[in-house]
Amino acid sequence: MVVSPKVATKKASKRLRVIFALLVTLPCLIFSPPASSNFKDNNSFPKRSRSSTNNNYTFLIRPKFSSVNEFSEGFASVYIGYRKGYINNAGEVVIPPVFDAAGEFSEGLAWINMGGKWGYINKNGQLAIKTKFDTAREFSSGLALVKSGNKWGYINKAGRFVIRPQFDDAMSFSVDKQNKVANKVSLAPVKLGDKWGYINRSGNLIIKPQFDNASSFDEDMAPVKVGDKWGYINSKGKLAIAPRFERVWKFSEGLALASKDSKWGYINQYGKFHIKPSFFEASNFSNGLASVWVDGKYGYINKKGKFVIKPQFDDVGKFSNGLAKVNVEDKWGYINTSGQMVIPPQFDHAGKILSYQANTADPKVGKAWVKVGDKWGYISLPLND
Repeated sequence: MVVSPKVATKKASKRLRVIFALLVTLPCLIFSPPASSNFKDNNSFPKRSRSSTNNNYTFLIRPKFSSVNEFSEGFASVYIGYRKGYINNAGEVVIPPVFDAAGEFSEGLAWINMGGKWGYINKNGQLAIKTKFDTAREFSSGLALVKSGNKWGYINKAGRFVIRPQFDDAMSFSVDKQNKVANKVSLAPVKLGDKWGYINRSGNLIIKPQFDNASSFDEDMAPVKVGDKWGYINSKGKLAIAPRFERVWKFSEGLALASKDSKWGYINQYGKFHIKPSFFEASNFSNGLASVWVDGKYGYINKKGKFVIKPQFDDVGKFSNGLAKVNVEDKWGYINTSGQMVIPPQFDHAGKILSYQANTADPKVGKAWVKVGDKWGYISLPLND
C-alpha cells in the first residue's frame, strides 16, 4: 500500500520487527483452549502478574512473550510459541494463540489471519467475519478496508461490502486511538489505474484521481504528489500548497515536515518554512517537541526551532503523554519534556507511552511494551497531569 514518504534514517532502524512463523492451516475454526491440559501446562500465566518496582516504573506484565503489540480496547496481541493470541491488562491469555497473525482491536473487532486468509474476531475470540479476504485493516467509524483478489473495497461490521472492491490501492478512513474521526473531512485516498483521488464514506469520488501519490487528511490538509514534487490539497481538492517539495509528511500541531535540497524543515499551512530546512533527519511535532538528528545524535527542538533537549541520544521516539523513549549505548529508557531521565536506559527495546486507566475512578498511568533479553512485557508508570 502506498503511503506518504517517511523520514529516511541513516542508521539501521532498531524498531520492532515481527517475523511470522510458517503458516499452517487449522483444521477447524474453534477459538477455545484445547481440551487437553497441555495448553495450560506450557503457558502457565498467573491470574494477576506479580509487579516489581524498579526506578520509576512497575512491571505491569513481566517479560515472558516472544513478541507483543500495543494494547487497544483492553487487549494486546502477543506471540505464544508460533501463534498469536490476546492477553488482557493483567497478562491473562483471554483469546488462545491460534492465529497466524492478529491486529489491534478497533470498535470491538480485530483482524486475524488463518491459513493465508483474513477475517475478524470479537472480544470473545469468536469469528465475527469469516476469513475470506486477502488482506484486512482495522475498523474505523464502522468501515474496514479489505482486499479481495487484486482490488480494495470497504466492508461494514456484518462483513458486507459497503464500497465494492474496485480500487488498485486504498487507505482507511483515518481515526485516532480514541476512535474519533482523525480528519473532519472523512475522506479516504484511493488509487484507480495509476492516479490517486479521494472518496467519501458512500464510495463517491469527491476528488477525482489526478495525483501520482497521496495520503490521508490531517488538520484538513492532505499530502499529494504531482510529478516528482509534493504539495498539499484542502478538503475541496484544491492545491493549498503548490507541489515544490522533495518529500513531505502530514501536518501535526500546525506544522509539517518538508524536504528541500535533501534537508528537512517545517512549513506552516501556507507552505512557508517556519523552521528552515537544516536537518538530515527529523520527526513531526508531538507534545510541542520534535526530534532532529545533528552530528550523529538526536535531540528535540520546540516550534521556534530552538533546542530544548540537546542532541545526546543514539536513537529516539516521539513524545506521547509527556514522555519519549530514548536510546543510549543500545539501551532504552524514557525522558520527560524537560529532558530529565524518568527511567534510565536499561531495556533492549521499548514502545511509546500510552495512557491507561484500570478503572474510571483510578488515576491515569502510562503503559508501554518493553523488551528484556529476548522476552517482551509491559511496564506502567505515573503520568503527570
